[in-house]
Amino acid sequence: MMKVAVPQLGDAVAPRFEAARNFMVMTIDGNQIKSIQNVECAGPEGYRRVRMIQIHSIGTLICNGIKGAYKDMLIASGVAVISGVSAGAVEAVDLFISGRLAPTLPDDNSTAESCAMSHSQLVERAREIFEQSGYTVSPGPGQDSFLVDLVAEIKCPACSRTVRVAVCCGAHTYRADLEIREFHQASSSNYNARVYVSPAHSSVIECCREYSLELIDPNLVDTLTRVSTPGRIPLLRGPVTGHEKASGPVYE
Repeated sequence: MMKVAVPQLGDAVAPRFEAARNFMVMTIDGNQIKSIQNVECAGPEGYRRVRMIQIHSIGTLICNGIKGAYKDMLIASGVAVISGVSAGAVEAVDLFISGRLAPTLPDDNSTAESCAMSHSQLVERAREIFEQSGYTVSPGPGQDSFLVDLVAEIKCPACSRTVRVAVCCGAHTYRADLEIREFHQASSSNYNARVYVSPAHSSVIECCREYSLELIDPNLVDTLTRVSTPGRIPLLRGPVTGHEKASGPVYE
């Protein structure tokens, strides 16, 4: 069983992946289409569509035009990309099932690197980290907010009001700056803190610092040490909006 997505414009494969608003998502078993789902993806950024592909666990994307950055992001996260397909959407799927479409390769100048964890694995690891630290964790606010994977909440030890944290899990390291920038914009309100969960590569550290995001490396986090600090909000090292007395650096 595998999932295949085709961006559509009417009945045809959409001219540009990053501008398509409708996607046909199919579950295929051998030569048989088992189910078809229509998925909408609004917004002007191609990265939202990349995240949609990841969230729906799609293994293959059939598209026409696609920018190299988005293609390389998808390939880096394990998605096979078949680009340059100008045909009807149903015809394109028939060509794929019959073996007449082959995946394209990353651009020659690509520096894409795969994350050791898939997006779904990283989300579960982030959930585990926050729950072990005393947070109540729920899924993001819905498919219109692809960049907020989880919402973590905990009572502030200083004022007892709720601390609300937006969590984004980065599933690859290629062009993490795009993901971090869009996460910053998507979570600019309604949250006291914003956390990006990703291996702490130098470029990721720099981008998180630029946009004032907390960075948690799932491979290095020491949950028990942070939870044991009395009077402080667990996990969060920097100032938390509205809860400054219980957050920020501790100077000895």
